[in-house]
Amino acid sequence: MDEEDFAARQRGEDAARWFARLKTVPVSQGTLNDFFAWRRDPDNAKAFEEAERFWSTAAKVGERPAILRAIEQAEARSQTRRRAPRIPRALAVLAIGCAGLLLVFAGIGAFSTKGETFSTPPGEQRMIALADGSRLNLNVETAVRVKYTAEARQLELRSGEAVFQVAHNRTRPFTVTAGGVTVTATGTRFDVALRAKTTFVTLIEGSVLVRAADGKTIRLSPGEQWRSSAGVATLERVNAEAVTAWTQGRIIFDNAPLADAVAEINRHRGRQIVLDTPQLGARRISGSFEAGDSESFAAAVSALLPVEQTFDKAGRIRLSERVTTQKENDQSR
Repeated sequence: MDEEDFAARQRGEDAARWFARLKTVPVSQGTLNDFFAWRRDPDNAKAFEEAERFWSTAAKVGERPAILRAIEQAEARSQTRRRAPRIPRALAVLAIGCAGLLLVFAGIGAFSTKGETFSTPPGEQRMIALADGSRLNLNVETAVRVKYTAEARQLELRSGEAVFQVAHNRTRPFTVTAGGVTVTATGTRFDVALRAKTTFVTLIEGSVLVRAADGKTIRLSPGEQWRSSAGVATLERVNAEAVTAWTQGRIIFDNAPLADAVAEINRHRGRQIVLDTPQLGARRISGSFEAGDSESFAAAVSALLPVEQTFDKAGRIRLSERVTTQKENDQSR
């Protein structure tokens, strides 16, 4: 084994360990920072994506006992015909999974002229492999319309949020429209979100051209987020890893308004949160939380802000302004 093969094997083992570690909760902010630093290396990022693809495919097949029985029966028939080396079960599972992906590719290609819509319900995410090698990672409550032709790749984000990883093809533009905004890319990775009539475009790697509804264009650099609301556009530097932390089952808030944070937490499966005191919605909060863990979020808010939590008869968490006593006021001075 040469040095290059050894390095590739080491990256694969590291990727598997990171995948397992991030699936274990809770995950500290320090662990997330270490992971993001490790993933900045393009080779590491590729190894992690391969680990995700393998385990997501294996999990889907594992949920279907009939497929596993078919694999075992096929192996048995093969052995009765000829004495051949037995295919390891894990490889057989992966082969069946790859066949399923090929069917997805063929299906999208067959309906490219009509287009196809992919969506997710509350609390569920989904990864879509497209015919050209591009991939979509759909956040909760998201809908994306895909239409492929020989000349263009046209997608429309109708609601929610998605990460687009675009296969390189300069002769076949890849465009995403969302709320009157058009994002054009050839080969890159970016996040687009629609929230309360505001469009967000965050560039993770590569380059994209953003055209606003009024026709003005801007080219983004990695780590830049462009947003448009009511015809007003702004551009700022952001932590792209934090923006896309949802792809790893985490939600990271960086000085976010409490009202926005509550709305984001509620989009994921978990106990619903109601903000009973609307004027607290402008208060800011930062932190990292597991998607769907609304209890930990509410506990953190109660510790950081003058907020108390109660539970109603429907089981929802209600956040209201905490009433402080005169003694507490005196101690805070």
